[in-house]
Amino acid sequence: MSPIQVPKPNTDTMGQDIQIPKRLSNGFGLVYKRTVQVMVISMVIFFAPLSFTYFFDKTHTSNLSDKVLAILISPKFAYGEGSGTMSDVKGGQMVVYLRNLTAMFSHTIAGSIAIVIGLVQFNTTLQFKYPVIHRYLGRLYFLCAMTITWSSRSFLADAVPTKEVFSGDPFAYILSSLSISLPLTMACAIYAIWNRDIGSHREFMVLNYAFMLSAPILRVQWITLGRLWGETKYIVNLYSSIFSGPFLVAASIFYLRQRHVRPSNSLLTNPNTRIIATASGLLGLLFLAIKGPSFNGGPRPKAFWLALGPQLICYMALFTAFARAAKRRGDMRSYTAWITYQNGLISAPMWSVLVMYMARNHMSCSEDSLGLITVAGGISQGLFMSFMVYVFATSTLVNPYRRAVKSR
Repeated sequence: MSPIQVPKPNTDTMGQDIQIPKRLSNGFGLVYKRTVQVMVISMVIFFAPLSFTYFFDKTHTSNLSDKVLAILISPKFAYGEGSGTMSDVKGGQMVVYLRNLTAMFSHTIAGSIAIVIGLVQFNTTLQFKYPVIHRYLGRLYFLCAMTITWSSRSFLADAVPTKEVFSGDPFAYILSSLSISLPLTMACAIYAIWNRDIGSHREFMVLNYAFMLSAPILRVQWITLGRLWGETKYIVNLYSSIFSGPFLVAASIFYLRQRHVRPSNSLLTNPNTRIIATASGLLGLLFLAIKGPSFNGGPRPKAFWLALGPQLICYMALFTAFARAAKRRGDMRSYTAWITYQNGLISAPMWSVLVMYMARNHMSCSEDSLGLITVAGGISQGLFMSFMVYVFATSTLVNPYRRAVKSR
């Protein structure tokens, strides 16, 4: 049987399945692309040296990162109470790091190398004109990712049982989730490229690199909120990480859909799929109302709702608007994407139930923090699962009749 021929998708604004006029593609699309590139490059240039030299100070009292934070925010934020440095109460987080120095030193070095390599890997000239270099750099990136995964799990295995993770149980859960999501998306990316599904490989690697950038993005929030809010690093880090959970997935979604389109899938657009997602969400809400933990929003409840509320409303509004616009113009490929992401948010309460049991039974998180973890984790998990379902459902990985198709 000859391979089925599928037209190559156009790259356009928000996944629109039509050819973009040249004038438009050179306008908004180019500005969007350049803005994202400048932001990511700036974060990598800023953060990589701070991470690479984190343990170079032999006294472990003031590394380059601490000095930069002292200048950009304040000495109190960098070295005072809640800073996690040696000058903090009982040595703060640094004592735990030094207890796991081999793992953490490897973590900071591998992380620095990974974010630099990842930035280079998305260069299309390197991908298509120098594929051999692209593959070798990809193997080095994989080695760094596995080192980061091992070091993260090693640190968490030591610090979680003794409740010594910076910013408490909620941040411990977020770190644990990242240490699973990173190798998972890496494994999916490798599986996709082994099956010559370049488009799916790209999707998984964009999300993987977004997870790699979680630390640089966190530092940007430290600087911004540290100056505007005036809270300690401990508090700023907690609510910044809560914001980053859904943001990293959503940022990957908007970046990919602005540049690439994928095939439609009738199962994802079937009304029954929406009914299942809605029913799952409602059942999750009902279960949490009856059996769920009490919720207090952490030490700063208003900050929790500001970290999650506006972006959740924004994502749902954008997903809905883009889905309706795609359906109106008969663009089922774009409609498939946006309706799937919608369903991910709608079903979030169901994922919150899973998060609750993982946090309570597996990580022994305190009841005081369990409500915060359940809500924030459910939203992030819902978005993440919708991303994964969409990629697999529109890939050549689950449909052998489309194995010959290569996405641009």
